[in-house]
Formats: sequence, structure tokens, C-alpha cells
Amino acid sequence: MNHRRVQTPSSVPSRAAGRKPVARRGEVAARILAAIPANYAVTSLAAACTARLLWQGLGMDAANASVTAMLASFALFAILALVAFGTRSAFRLWAWLIGAALVMGAGLWISVATGGRL
Repeated sequence: MNHRRVQTPSSVPSRAAGRKPVARRGEVAARILAAIPANYAVTSLAAACTARLLWQGLGMDAANASVTAMLASFALFAILALVAFGTRSAFRLWAWLIGAALVMGAGLWISVATGGRL
């Protein structure tokens, strides 16, 4: 008779079991830095780009464009903070954050350079 052993959650080795505690602390610190200050920078760039797009691209008046972009940024900040602790790799998280910041920063810089005030 073929008996298969069922793995319970306590018998399954965790992914972090083989890592040293210092490595796990470094990964947690990287995620905390990504979740708060880096998230703030990316979210503020996204809000500025969105306000600029709504104002110049879609013709919304500047005040309403700013308010709309800021309201959307609160949701974006919360989502990115949750993603920072939900991803498997802190390196991949940082790569996405830096890439998004570079793209939005370049877009905002071009928009301000060609269109005047911020």
C-alpha cells in the first residue's frame, strides 16, 4: 500500500529558515525604507505627474487637478506600502521603485521644461 506523508504547515521548511538573522534584518530594513521614504518620493512624483497631465493634457483647471491628484496619491501610497511587504524580493521592489521614479521624474522634468510652471 502506498502511504504518502501529508505536510502540515509546521513540517514545511520556511523560505527564511536557511538565512542568517542579519540577512533577514537587512531585508526588513530595506522593505521599511522602501515602504516609507521611497514610497513617499514615488507617490509625490506620481501626484505631480497626474496633476500636470490632468491640467495640461485633459484641460481640467489647476486647482481641481491638484486636488484630484492628491486624493489619488493617498490610495497609491497605501497600495505601495502593502506591496513593499508583499513582494518576494526586496531587490525587485527597489528596482521597480527606482525605475518608476526615474520615468516619472523625467516626464515631470520634460513637462515643466516645455510647459512653464509646476
